Amino acid sequence: MRHSVENHRIRITVDQVGAELSSLVNLDSGKEYMWQADPAVWGSHAPVLFPIIGKLKNGTTEINGEQFAITKHGIIRNNENLELYSQSDDRITFRLSSSEKTKEEYPYDFDFRITFRVRNEHVIIYHEVQNLGTEPMYFCLGGHPAFRVPLHDHDPYDAHFLRFEHDETSASHIVKEDGTLTTATRPVPWEKGNILPLSHELFANDALVFRDLNSRSVVLESKINGPLLKVDYAGWTHLGVWAKPNGNFVCIEPWIGLADFEDSDGVFKNKEGIIELAANESYVMSYDIKVL
Repeated sequence: MRHSVENHRIRITVDQVGAELSSLVNLDSGKEYMWQADPAVWGSHAPVLFPIIGKLKNGTTEINGEQFAITKHGIIRNNENLELYSQSDDRITFRLSSSEKTKEEYPYDFDFRITFRVRNEHVIIYHEVQNLGTEPMYFCLGGHPAFRVPLHDHDPYDAHFLRFEHDETSASHIVKEDGTLTTATRPVPWEKGNILPLSHELFANDALVFRDLNSRSVVLESKINGPLLKVDYAGWTHLGVWAKPNGNFVCIEPWIGLADFEDSDGVFKNKEGIIELAANESYVMSYDIKVL
């Protein structure tokens, strides 16, 4: 089931399965900003990443001395058990609580809520994780929204670029075929200090994975039609930029944490960027998408 809210500027629709933002429409122009999940290319809109980002080394991880196999990107994505927790004029909240099913992959007692709020031309996505257990719990968290490129149908893909908030020199960590990362990096074709040109070839070797960017916001722009949207990700520690090489979209992915590195020791709490949450405590993080 899908649920929608709107204001005088934008309308959003969220799929209850996986709590994926499936539509973001500018009501002035009628333009749809979200990738429409063509299954022949990539059948998702905006997966929610919890409690891992990407893949685990050898597909498993050690938690409290036991081995667990957590699905790529975690237990929210494609999950049919999220409930519609609340809905009002300007926001929708979905919830997943731990169960015997979730504990087959991730053994902690938790409550996970994600809220999508519209405010003027902004969509703000809030994530709240509560530790219901008696010991610390560990997790990574991420967004994976895919935006249409081109937004204007007759623009070429390579007429688009990402303009970062500050000048950048970061290289990208290399994603191996098994989904793990290497400490080795590959160059990124930065232009004019803060411009990342988009091309299908840019993603021939999977995602760009950044762990040391200066910027905490980025604008998707067209050389023909100007700025299209902005993603603010203050507080998030890592960023992924990804598309299928044959996909007319780009994912701008705020992360806290990363996929396992190839030399990972396989212990969950030792993952880079892992969040430690004390018993009975809550953790809240958000990012903002602005239609320009």
